[in-house]
Amino acid sequence: MSLKKQPVTGMKDILPDEMTLRDYLIGVIKETYRSFGFTPMETPCVEHIENLTSKQGGDNEKLIFKILKRGEKLRLSEAAGEEDLCDSGLRYDLTLPLTRYYANNAAKLPSPFKALQCGSVWRADRPQKGRYRQFTQCDIDILGEESNLAEIELILAIAKTLKKLVPTNDFLVRVNDRKILRAMVAFAGFPAGQEDSVLITLDKMDKIGTDGVRAELIENGASEASAEKYLGLLEISGTMRRRCADSAKPSAISLRQAPRRALRRLWRPLRA
Repeated sequence: MSLKKQPVTGMKDILPDEMTLRDYLIGVIKETYRSFGFTPMETPCVEHIENLTSKQGGDNEKLIFKILKRGEKLRLSEAAGEEDLCDSGLRYDLTLPLTRYYANNAAKLPSPFKALQCGSVWRADRPQKGRYRQFTQCDIDILGEESNLAEIELILAIAKTLKKLVPTNDFLVRVNDRKILRAMVAFAGFPAGQEDSVLITLDKMDKIGTDGVRAELIENGASEASAEKYLGLLEISGTMRRRCADSAKPSAISLRQAPRRALRRLWRPLRA
């Protein structure tokens, strides 16, 4: 049998020049994150299929590279469905493995735990120009600290890293709070229980645009009125400071106490 020279569809070979550049960039990222006290750690690339399909990964759960059971565990004649054939899969991000890692090792870790993890992830997505099924993520997370200080430090670490990589400062840091986004979902009139579905669609804004988000919301069962009202809330005009100032006023949106507190927490660091 002749050797197939091309990589599997959606994968790529990395030549020395690109590898040198990748190593340099990852080195800068890790060095900067370490200066903020983040600790390198690592998780296996293979995770339990029950964890990967636990409804925490949104649409990524549809893109899992699943691994067949092996040996006597693989009983094709008794399998009623795909779930009976697989017991593990390749991780589609670094967040879910970190959750399992922390649950398993919390007693051995400092608190708060400032995690730095850089590694490959895999998604069985449709390959497109510039998009591959295997790619690298570099994550930082702070576990065991509930105050805004953790979020502020994450933003500072990311901004400092980007300043090193993009000396022209041609980048934008976007800040949000899920309590606010969930309040907007309720205010727009979506049925209870649809918050997660709406936020998963919202995360695709940069990829599919406003029209794409509107179409997907409606396709998932939202009324046109709710979709338009929600998207209208995202188009508040003015600078970031003005947006936060306007939204923090009780008259801007009828919010409950938790989202209102979240707005104030976001506004204070920006105002300082």
